[in-house]
Amino acid sequence: MRRFGVSLPCELAEAVDRISQETGATRSEVIAAALWEYLETQKDHKKPGHQCLGVVVAVTDTFSDVGDAIEVNKTHVVAYTHVHVEGRCLTIAVVRGDGSKIERFALEVAKRARLARYIPLL
Repeated sequence: MRRFGVSLPCELAEAVDRISQETGATRSEVIAAALWEYLETQKDHKKPGHQCLGVVVAVTDTFSDVGDAIEVNKTHVVAYTHVHVEGRCLTIAVVRGDGSKIERFALEVAKRARLARYIPLL
């Protein structure tokens, strides 16, 4: 086991505390589980020449929150759909292309969304 300090925005730290209390897991266990999941989805992106096929899912207030990112990256967006669910926008984009470009797209969407996930299909 290795220890190190991490600074988190207050809102994120409070969310970690809530999950920790609700599940009975320590903060370290909650953060470690989240990091493992993130690292698992990202591991192949770093390989030179890796071609990704996956899905980027985003929950936003309006489609325009992610619409610009989709337009700028349209060469890597195979298809997308947008629906309204419980007063929010759900956008699902199928993406294919160079791993580093797909990673940049997923991170750009994540910056603009309330919730965003990249799910590799290959």
